[in-house]
Amino acid sequence: MKKLFLDSLVFPFHINLYSEILSNNDGTIPTEFGQLTSLNSLSISAFSVLGDIPTELGRLSLLRSLGLSTGITGAIPTEIGQLSSLLNLYLPASSISGPLPTQLGLLTKLTRFLLHSSSSSLDGTIPTEVGNILSMQSFSLTSSYMTGSIPTQLGQWSGLTDLELKLASADGVIPTHLGQLTMLDQLSITSNTISGTIPTQLGIGTLAYLSLIMPEIEGTLPTQMGQMTSLTFLFLNLPSITGIIPTEVGQLTLLNQIHIKEPNQLTGECWPFPAGAGTVSVGVAFKCGCNSPTPLKSCIPPQDCETPNTAAADKCIACVDGADLTNEDECEGILYVPRIFSFSFGLSSSSLLLFYSILFGKCKRIYIPFVFIFSSSFLSDVTDRNGCTANGGDVAACGNVANSVCTDVGLNLRTCECSLGSTGILPQNFTDDSNTFSGECYDADGCTLNGGQIAGCGNISNTLCANNGPNNRTCQCAPGYQGIPVTTLADDDNTISGVCEDVDGCTVNGGDVKACGNIANSVCSDSGANYRTCQCAPGYQGIPVTVLTDDENTISGVCEDVDGCAVNGGDVEACGNITNSVCSDNGLNNRTCQCATGSEGIPVTTLADDDNTISGVCEDIDGCSLNGGDVKACGNISNSECSDNGLNNRTCQCAPGYRGISVTTLADNDNTISGVCEDVDGCTVNGGDTKACGNIANSVCSDTGVNNRTCECATGYQGIPVTVLTDDNNTISGVCEDIDGCAWNGGGIEACGNVSNSVCSENGANSRTCQCAVGYYGVEAQNFTDDKNEFSGECVDIDGCKLNGGGIEACGNIKNSECQDNGLNSRICKCAPGYIGLEETSLEDAETELVGECLLEITSTCAIYGCETGICEDLPENQRMCTCSQGDWIIGGPFSSGILLDGSAAFTGCSSDLEVDDPVDIAQHVFENPVNLIAMLNRRFPQISNINVVLYAADTIKVKFTLPDTNRESLFVDIDAIAELWGAIAKLDSGENDQYSIEFQMEELEVIAASVFVVPSLLCALVCSVVAQFW
Repeated sequence: MKKLFLDSLVFPFHINLYSEILSNNDGTIPTEFGQLTSLNSLSISAFSVLGDIPTELGRLSLLRSLGLSTGITGAIPTEIGQLSSLLNLYLPASSISGPLPTQLGLLTKLTRFLLHSSSSSLDGTIPTEVGNILSMQSFSLTSSYMTGSIPTQLGQWSGLTDLELKLASADGVIPTHLGQLTMLDQLSITSNTISGTIPTQLGIGTLAYLSLIMPEIEGTLPTQMGQMTSLTFLFLNLPSITGIIPTEVGQLTLLNQIHIKEPNQLTGECWPFPAGAGTVSVGVAFKCGCNSPTPLKSCIPPQDCETPNTAAADKCIACVDGADLTNEDECEGILYVPRIFSFSFGLSSSSLLLFYSILFGKCKRIYIPFVFIFSSSFLSDVTDRNGCTANGGDVAACGNVANSVCTDVGLNLRTCECSLGSTGILPQNFTDDSNTFSGECYDADGCTLNGGQIAGCGNISNTLCANNGPNNRTCQCAPGYQGIPVTTLADDDNTISGVCEDVDGCTVNGGDVKACGNIANSVCSDSGANYRTCQCAPGYQGIPVTVLTDDENTISGVCEDVDGCAVNGGDVEACGNITNSVCSDNGLNNRTCQCATGSEGIPVTTLADDDNTISGVCEDIDGCSLNGGDVKACGNISNSECSDNGLNNRTCQCAPGYRGISVTTLADNDNTISGVCEDVDGCTVNGGDTKACGNIANSVCSDTGVNNRTCECATGYQGIPVTVLTDDNNTISGVCEDIDGCAWNGGGIEACGNVSNSVCSENGANSRTCQCAVGYYGVEAQNFTDDKNEFSGECVDIDGCKLNGGGIEACGNIKNSECQDNGLNSRICKCAPGYIGLEETSLEDAETELVGECLLEITSTCAIYGCETGICEDLPENQRMCTCSQGDWIIGGPFSSGILLDGSAAFTGCSSDLEVDDPVDIAQHVFENPVNLIAMLNRRFPQISNINVVLYAADTIKVKFTLPDTNRESLFVDIDAIAELWGAIAKLDSGENDQYSIEFQMEELEVIAASVFVVPSLLCALVCSVVAQFW
């Protein structure tokens, strides 16, 4: 049956096979289909077909439609990617195994893809490469075992109208990229494991059909569903979805069917429709809208809804009914509409005028060859005449078209077509009473007809086929091959056998030089399959490597000797890749290899240019040892050193710790170097101090002679021991930490030259400060390095009261307080006499904060203390003033202008008994109280004014006053005389602003007063001290 079937498919463009055609076959798709290179469409719907898809189908580069149904097993071959013209791929109800080949992405013209597999072997994922098929219009894939997520690349199918994915085991989420499919008409996704939410991007205005069956999808129905303005059918099986049906869905005026399956978690009521009719709780399966004039009129249960009017699915019926068969686009858009033709005894011949196959949305007229095998029971009662014979046979029965043949197909039907070996008119069917076949049947290329060169010659390798005219071709061995004679075959005859074996192209052309155009020094090598190669012999060059067919000898040029070293790669490569070897060319096809200067190991070896069989090792000679080692190998320069660098190379330089000659490279046989290597400062050459000591901060370096230096912590630091290093060695580590200079020098006053009352403070970085302690002065603060201790002097106590401003300032500015120095770094603050509140408080000299108050304890000082015979006046702040009448002097003292503090009893009264001309009396009273000078001058010279007594030192008194403008000169003379009488040490002295002054010395007054009575020296000391305190 296979032979009969293939013999009848000489010029097939479309093949549609049913089960009867392959009923006697072995049950598999014939691999010979791969030879039908002109095939446009192949559809096999035989239920008995089994086995894999032949890889040979990959040869059908013109195939546009491929449909394979039940029984197909195995994987889709990768060769499917070679079907560059394929538009439609249809694999329904198959047992295809997986994974899907990535080569599907090479089908860049594919518009429709359908694969429904029940096999557990179809696994893997959807290849992302399918996203490259930008022409895709319809994609349907069903598998229970494929995994992975839906590729986002599907969003690149801008022309897609139908997408169906039934992938029970797929995971991931619904890609938002599907929202880019703006031409999408139908979308159906079924999966048990896809999760996430429904993307808002699915609000596609062109979508008419939407079905989502996914138990893991969560969230709510997006309001963007209201953008699906073309939606007519909605099916949702989403048990995990919550919320309500968006009201926007109620505005979709074309929607006539909604199915929301239970169970679900939707709440609320069905949204109202324009007519406002009744509602049904969400969760009940229902259809929205019936065949009423107003779509989506109400939500009603299915049992109350009329059967929806569904349009006929077969849009290709028009083609069967006689549509324009030449218009292939008339029925665009239908995936597959099967047609089942039934035959019975009563079938009239007119019912079998034409047959049509409807496949992948195209209405195609199928011409003969078609083999229909009717059962004997069908034909037993039918008598048919031979339509070809009745119309005159072959040419006459086919409109007298030359080279045409007629075939009776029974039941008042015959087929006319071009005879074997001719082409030009497609097969046409006629009733026996019709003979309108017309056109021209011209000779067909018999070689092409039989599959081309080799296939047209019985598939004998290396044959050539040549068309000789109508139904005639010649087969022979291709040039360069021999074995079969020249054989002539009819176009339907391919019975030829034998072997075409390659011949040696060099031998048949005379060998080497002759086979290469007689070029001297050339060689020829057979390359098989009618080819030979000519090139220059080893050791020669000039002509390129040239490939010639065995019957060609057109080559010219010259082959000249080449450098055998260069053509073999030079030196090392030309000497068997022996390291440190060198090559030298010796002439025609000859070279020498040996160890390079400075190395040894292999003998001098001569090789042909095409020979590189040499082995061994060329080991480097130590150039330093060869020349006597170090100093001798470096021109006998003292303190130099030599290091071997490898092949014929050494380096001379000054030894570590020396400098003078530069680093010099010498060949092993060269010792011409001169100069002097002198010792260097190891610290300097290593960067100085810190860098020369391993970059240890606070370290210092000292050069200690030839190639030697010492590193240690700088003064004031400690941590690393004293370390000796060679000049080329800088491997030292550690930390130099600052020493506490105070502690290191003994601490306390020992760290400051043992100066009492001094203190030491550490400054870090080899520095400390010595100064007098708080409350002491005498020596300025000084900084010392940790190895110096030269602080000297004396730190004496400071009067804490004066240091802090004196008076109340020294006591925190507390009114009515008084301060008293208490010795070393200490003072006492308390309330002044007559005030209470502040306890007596001891403060260090540096302390300034004091809190409290001093309040007046009494209301009248005069009432308590009085002034004896003087005049008493109460003053603020618990003071009183005792004064005498003008001209009277004060008995007792001393005090300032008669003002006394609370409790003071120095004032004893006033007296007018004063002889101003008696110097002794005057001296006695002035010595007793210098303020009495005021009374004396007032009494003796009432004309003067602004009298003021000033004590400049413990024993010197100056009296200042103002002279009147009148009688100034005479008064000046009188006062001057009295001053001399009173014992003044400086007579009248005029000053600025009419101020005049007289100076007295207490010792002189004491001498004068002693002439009357003796004043003990102790009393004088006391009086002088008191006077000093008040003045």
